[in-house]
Amino acid sequence: MLRRVVIGAAMACLMGGTAYAVDEEPTDTACSDQVAAADEAIQSKVDANALSEDEAEKLNRLLDEADALCTQGKFQDASAKLATVKGAISNGN
Repeated sequence: MLRRVVIGAAMACLMGGTAYAVDEEPTDTACSDQVAAADEAIQSKVDANALSEDEAEKLNRLLDEADALCTQGKFQDASAKLATVKGAISNGN
């Protein structure tokens, strides 16, 4: 009987711990969606050979920076980087 009580108490403690789990900080999905869209646009330009390897590398670096800014919650800075990327893609550079 004591064994059942101890096992039951242990199970309750183990199951109760998940209620105190810390969730990740909320991210702006619109920002992440814009990063994903820009990534797809870069990849389509690369696939069409419309960008040189150096240009694609530069745009991917800017895209990585924008993604990091989204993750940090700096959405205005991320939007500025994404605007630079989109402008370069639309100009063909």
